[in-house]
Amino acid sequence: MQSQNIRIPRSVEILGEHQIQPILKRVASFVPLTFYVLNVEGHIVMSSLSDNAEAKPVPLFVVQNDAQGVSLAENAPEGVVLIAAPILFQGDLDGYLAGLTENDSAENREFRLLIEFLSERIGEKAYSEYELQNLTEELIEKYNEVNLIYDIADTIGAVLNSNTVCNFILEKAVRVIGVDKASVMLYDDHLERLFLAASYGLDLTEEELKQVFVKPGEGVSGKVFVSGKHLLIEDIENDIFPDIPHTERNYKSKSFVSVPMRYKRKSFLSIPMICSPKQSEKRVMGVINMTDKQGSDMFTSGDLRLLTAIASQAAMSLYNIELIEEVKDAERVKREMEIAQQIQTGLLPGDPPSLPGIELAGRCLPATQVGGDYYDFFLSPDNKLGMVIADVSGHNVGAALMMAAARSTLRSEVLTQQSPATILGKTNFILYSDLTNAELFITMFYAEYDANTRVLRYSNGGHNNPILLHDGVCSLLDTEGMLIGMLESVDFEEKALTLQSGDVIIFYTDGVVEAVNDAGEMFKLERLRQVIERYGHYNSHDLLETIYTALQEYSGSALGSDDITVVVLKVH
Repeated sequence: MQSQNIRIPRSVEILGEHQIQPILKRVASFVPLTFYVLNVEGHIVMSSLSDNAEAKPVPLFVVQNDAQGVSLAENAPEGVVLIAAPILFQGDLDGYLAGLTENDSAENREFRLLIEFLSERIGEKAYSEYELQNLTEELIEKYNEVNLIYDIADTIGAVLNSNTVCNFILEKAVRVIGVDKASVMLYDDHLERLFLAASYGLDLTEEELKQVFVKPGEGVSGKVFVSGKHLLIEDIENDIFPDIPHTERNYKSKSFVSVPMRYKRKSFLSIPMICSPKQSEKRVMGVINMTDKQGSDMFTSGDLRLLTAIASQAAMSLYNIELIEEVKDAERVKREMEIAQQIQTGLLPGDPPSLPGIELAGRCLPATQVGGDYYDFFLSPDNKLGMVIADVSGHNVGAALMMAAARSTLRSEVLTQQSPATILGKTNFILYSDLTNAELFITMFYAEYDANTRVLRYSNGGHNNPILLHDGVCSLLDTEGMLIGMLESVDFEEKALTLQSGDVIIFYTDGVVEAVNDAGEMFKLERLRQVIERYGHYNSHDLLETIYTALQEYSGSALGSDDITVVVLKVH
């Protein structure tokens, strides 16, 4: 019964006729009612009438302002009684469920209750389906979200400027969630105010941005800051400004900006930036606000979770920056970094083991600040060589200590002589609790080479895919695997490859491909592949030196913001 020119209610679009119509037909089979689903203009979009039913005049409905919301047109057949109830979706009027009967009796009261029940179920079922669809989309996007969190943690962990952190996390959040307006507000202890640390899409001059201040408890941002709880507003116009005329609605007294603003969308999301430096202590560093979501009026539960994770990462980074800025004894900080570097250096192997048929070379160039790179070799009596390369998030003593714990755990698991996938799985299970408590995670690639068969078996835990050079052409050893410490139980994918004489495998950390030059441009994977393809005929030591030389020439004085680790395996 639908027409291309008739607007379909959102609930009908989500559920579809195949879900709603059979229910209406079934109910109509045992009660003297003919059901019609109407849109908000009163147009019929669906009915309980069967396709082969006897033709009846199509009733006309008129929208009116009463409890039912609709009435029959003046030319409706005599003796027909209309009973109707609104269909609500997310609290808004989405249409009507109407029932026609010729039974003008006391039973109509039961019919009204029935129609109200059915209209409520349609709205609730549509909302449940809507949430399920969003959840499915969130699961599909989960992998990208994990990479985003890793990128944020890895980048801001080495940044010591709060403005840089705020602008970086806002840029990432705006891009992945998709909004037209967003801001980060931080609390200033001296001013006892929230101030605008970063913004996106606000129609303000640079001078106006500097004048944005909010007291704790004032407006949306102030309330979220004081409560430490997120706030998701579905209708910003009426939920924030119920008693203020539309022409006077602005942020001056009700929200986080002190100049008039206009909204394209209804929904508004505000998230506190909370860090927990101690288990019994929580501190709110500021607030992230978002509105005008692109392509939708509503923020989803996935948006809420992702922005909360970003806010948590940013809050911890800002807290660390604040601590460092407050440290008066520079030598104490320097000594702490020296200890961490000593821990990190002590984890690295000396000369690589000697194994017939292959050449090995490896090096870790430590960052100017403490990083978390690690590599190691494990040689068994039956000529099997285990190799691991890993990177722990964070740039401090805690990260270095966590890598020491990971090294100890990994060595114990390697002694069991199990498969690479099993070794990564058990290592992840053992470290999960400590990594979760420390708010850290590890990327790790583990491989085992059998010198007798030349077979390489390998598994990846969220690390950069190593590069295989075969017949002068580079390809990636790609396997699927979650970061170590993200989930307690993980099944890692394992692959096997038979190497040929002249094959070369390059293991590396993200510090290689993300090294930047003075212009801020990354070295990138393609440039690394070009170096390997051009100089892959070198022995392992010379190729290793060539890669580091290429990085030094490209980055110059900018080299050293992150650890740079490379391991080269070449088959004779």
